[in-house]
Amino acid sequence: MATIRKASEIRAARKQLRAISSVRRSVFYFMRAILTVLVIGALCILSFLSASRLSNTYILVNEGMPLRADCILKGDSPTDLVPYFTTGCIVDDEKQRETSALPYAGMTISSFEYSLSIKDMHIMPWHVSTYVDVVEQIRVIKGSVSAESGADSIPDWAPRKYRLYLDRVDGRWFISAVELLELNPKIDPPATPDPYMDPLPIVTPSPVPTAAPTPIPND
Repeated sequence: MATIRKASEIRAARKQLRAISSVRRSVFYFMRAILTVLVIGALCILSFLSASRLSNTYILVNEGMPLRADCILKGDSPTDLVPYFTTGCIVDDEKQRETSALPYAGMTISSFEYSLSIKDMHIMPWHVSTYVDVVEQIRVIKGSVSAESGADSIPDWAPRKYRLYLDRVDGRWFISAVELLELNPKIDPPATPDPYMDPLPIVTPSPVPTAAPTPIPND
C-alpha cells in the first residue's frame, strides 16, 4: 500500500507541476502579448507625432521664408511675418533683411522665382526647441530699375544657407531665429532637369545637298 501511495503521490505532484507550468506559460504569453501591444502602440504614437511635427515644420518653413523674401525684395510690411515668426525674431532679423535688400535699393521688384530646399532637420517629438537647415535660392527676379539706383540691371540673388530655430509658443510653432550659416553654399545638381536653367546651346545640323544621280540613257 505504501508503494501504491507513493506512486499516486508522484503522479499527483507531476500533474500539479504540469498545471503550474501551464499557468506560468499562459501568464507569460499574456504578458508578452500585452507588452507587444504597448510597444506597438507607443511606436504608432511616436510615428504620428513625428510625422505631425515634420509636416508642421515643413509647412511653417516653406510658407514663412517666401514671405520674408517678399519683405526683402518687394518691401512688404514685416507684420505679414507674424503668423510664422516670433516678434523677437522679426525684430532681431531686421538688420539681416536690410543688408540683403541693399543691392536692390531703388528698384521695383514685381516677381521672383523662389525655392527653398531643406538640408537637415533636428526634430524629435520630445524636443521643445528644434532647428532646420535650409538653402534659399532666387533664380529669376523681374522688375524695373530706376535712375536713382545707379544700376543697369537687377543683380542676381546669392544663394544662402540658413539655420532656422523653431520654438513652441502658446501651443503653436514659430520660427524664433534666422541664422545665416553660409553665403553661396555648394549646391548639389538637381536629380531632375531644372526648369529655371538656361538651355545649353545646341548646334543645329544644316542639310548638305547631295548630287542627283545622272540618268543613264537607254540604248
